[in-house]
Amino acid sequence: MEPRRTEYLVGDLDPDALAAAYRCGHCHADTGTFTDEAGIVHIAVHHDDGCPVLGGAISSAPDVVRAVVGHIPDTFRP
Repeated sequence: MEPRRTEYLVGDLDPDALAAAYRCGHCHADTGTFTDEAGIVHIAVHHDDGCPVLGGAISSAPDVVRAVVGHIPDTFRP
């Protein structure tokens, strides 16, 4: 099986809200969700061709943090 590049998020997050809130800082990426054969919901980000995040030259971490900020459950807040 070929490895896939992925980013895991932990917590009780709403995948649809997170996908809607995600904005790539370098392209006009489309986002959405899908459920795999095991019933796990994934967030799919379709970056534009040539996007440095798609190529792995730049991390998507800042974009993910911006998307998560408004969707952190109260149990994870101080």
